[in-house]
Order: sequence, then structure tokens, then C-alpha cells
Amino acid sequence: MWDAAGTRTPPKEIERFDCKLCPGRATDAEVGGVGPRLLRWKVCRECDFWLTCTGYRMLGDQDPGGRRVLRVAGRHYLTWTAEQGRPSETGFSCRADRRYYLLEDEIVRVARYLWLMGDIPARFRERLPDNARFLEP
Repeated sequence: MWDAAGTRTPPKEIERFDCKLCPGRATDAEVGGVGPRLLRWKVCRECDFWLTCTGYRMLGDQDPGGRRVLRVAGRHYLTWTAEQGRPSETGFSCRADRRYYLLEDEIVRVARYLWLMGDIPARFRERLPDNARFLEP
């Protein structure tokens, strides 16, 4: 690494610590801009990811871009439109045209695009309970 004066600086030593939410180990390594946050909260990358999803629940089951959050059978999804674009989070996308309803209102909706973010770990299931059901085709 080089500083503004063009002098070589030693690389920053990576701090390692135990995650306070799971038995995993964590570091403050700078990947995706979250290293300082991991160190501040003392959580691993996986727990940080699921805490972000918990934040979506507090936003009314949507992400900051307005994409709807679906939690079905212990899996976490985001719906999205072409106008919104796919989410920036880690996940897998598919063109689905899946019919679903939210457990609170049972109004049938269609998700043209689904972004699967993964299976919710057992330690987060209570914080992220199912909020929707897919309808069989």
C-alpha cells in the first residue's frame, strides 16, 4: 500500500474475533465495505447478512429500494421488477411468475422475478418468521 506522499505503508493487520451470535470466527477484512461494521458489532459475515435481512423486516418487509421481502418455508426471497433492478445482495435470481400471498392479507400477487437469498439459519428463524406462502401452479 502507498500513502498520499508516495511512501510505502505496511498493510493493515487483520483483526480476528469470535462472532457474538454464532460459534463462527470473523475478521475485519475489507470485503464489500463491511469490515469496520463487522468489527464494531463483533459479528461474522453470515450473521451480518442475516441482520441486514432482519432490518428489512423492520422496514415493513421491504428493502430500501422497495423490493418486497418474502419468507416462505424458512427461505428468504426478494421480489423485484425490471424498473427496480435486481438486488445488490448475494443471491440467485430466476424468472418465476410465482403466485403468492402474504399471510397477513391473503391477497394473491405474482412475483415475476425472485431473488433467493438463502435458507434462514435456525438462530435467525424466530426473528425472521414466514410471512408468505407460494400457491401451487
